[in-house]
Amino acid sequence: MESKRSTYIIAAISLLVIITAIYFLFIFQKKPKEIETDVASNEVKEVANLKTEERPYVTLTPTSDGVEIVISVENMASFDKIEYELIYLADNPQVPGQKLERGATGTDVNTKDAKFKKSILLGTASKKVRSPDQGITDGKLTMHMFKGETEYLSETKWDIMRVTGQTNSIHDSLGNITVSSLSLDKDYWVITADTVGIPKDDKFKSAKLPVYGIFSIPPKFLQNAKLEIKSDEDAKIYAYNHNDGQIEELESTFNEKNKTISAVISNFATFVVVSSQ
Repeated sequence: MESKRSTYIIAAISLLVIITAIYFLFIFQKKPKEIETDVASNEVKEVANLKTEERPYVTLTPTSDGVEIVISVENMASFDKIEYELIYLADNPQVPGQKLERGATGTDVNTKDAKFKKSILLGTASKKVRSPDQGITDGKLTMHMFKGETEYLSETKWDIMRVTGQTNSIHDSLGNITVSSLSLDKDYWVITADTVGIPKDDKFKSAKLPVYGIFSIPPKFLQNAKLEIKSDEDAKIYAYNHNDGQIEELESTFNEKNKTISAVISNFATFVVVSSQ
């Protein structure tokens, strides 16, 4: 009798275990548990999605021998990280008449600094011996600007040229900015470039993009030159001297037929067109 009772108890316990297992396997877990993933949703946007005042202000100034470019970046506080690529075309030393793409990259920008400044050699160097590239005429600056999980991408052209005492005029490759009636005391290297953003000043709140700069190291011209900038409307022109931060409002004339604004200038600078509307 005692044996049968033990058998019943064991059977009951076994049945309870089977029922419990069935409950957890087929009823309690009707829906498979979703696997949680932690995948970063990095998004790439064009720089046009940034407000004008949030964009970094970038200048590219060639050294006196044209062998190096000094890149300067200001107004970086909006970003967690900035990286850049400075690409250009140069003569292929192995194949006359052929161009090679060369360049440099940078990941050492500290966005907490007021200004980032670095000299980039246009060529190669080993054991303190520089081998400058030859025949450089133009290039492209790519900026990767990170804010949280979003990357903002900027790609702008720049042109480099050697300006002699006999050079009468210079212009960028797109014809957006021209300086004529030049008068320099000797030869200089000059870069024309889109500055990506604008210098930080309340006068530039209504600035029209793109903003162009003409960067070099000469002092004032021997005599005044003429500046022309493409524009669809009459507007003010300010000259921002990136060396000392001085701002000068230029007396300008709008040519509605040619869609240009012209002014008299005494030196190279960043020229900011500000809408008067």
